[in-house]
Amino acid sequence: MQKIISDCAKGGFSLAEVSRLSGVRDRQWRRWQSGQAIPRPSNLRRMEKAIVRLCHERDRTIKGEAVLSPVAYRMVLITLADKAGVNVAAVLADDPQSQDKQSPIKAAASLCRQRALYLIVTELNVPLVIAAGFAGITKQAVSKSLRQIEESRDDPHINALLDSMADLIHGTSRSVGLTILEPIQSHQRQEASVKKLREPDQFKRNNSHG
Repeated sequence: MQKIISDCAKGGFSLAEVSRLSGVRDRQWRRWQSGQAIPRPSNLRRMEKAIVRLCHERDRTIKGEAVLSPVAYRMVLITLADKAGVNVAAVLADDPQSQDKQSPIKAAASLCRQRALYLIVTELNVPLVIAAGFAGITKQAVSKSLRQIEESRDDPHINALLDSMADLIHGTSRSVGLTILEPIQSHQRQEASVKKLREPDQFKRNNSHG
């Protein structure tokens, strides 16, 4: 029993949660603790298996979030760029470590990136260190971006934009399926068109060697 209590504490699970999953009633557990009854080994094994199962589920959730967070960030970034009328490919290709502060495209890309980071951290609870990792910046830079975007919400237009994006993220907007997919599909079509334009040149180069 002491091992079960210790494992629950290490895993961050409550005894009630483990008992419910293993089919052990709260009253039964209290009787064991008070010494009024002795638990069967099979009951304790069920509780141990329940803890292992909860650990596996938690690990899968963490791994899933690690995979989905960059996808969500990219989707939000693409949608923000599209709404701002900025070239999506340029925003995605922008290097956050570049120091070219004179470029208007870089300034627009930086703003879209800051807003995307703000949204996934505040709306999806993505940890700062994880957000920093897939955005290619430091945790301190993410924290600074969050403060700047939060202050910018004093502008009603920016506040409305961020609110509408939050609705899209949580799926509360009636047009979520259309609005958030359109810029992504448009970007994919652009990339496909560029690829097709390059194909004839590649074909000519290949034939010239023949």
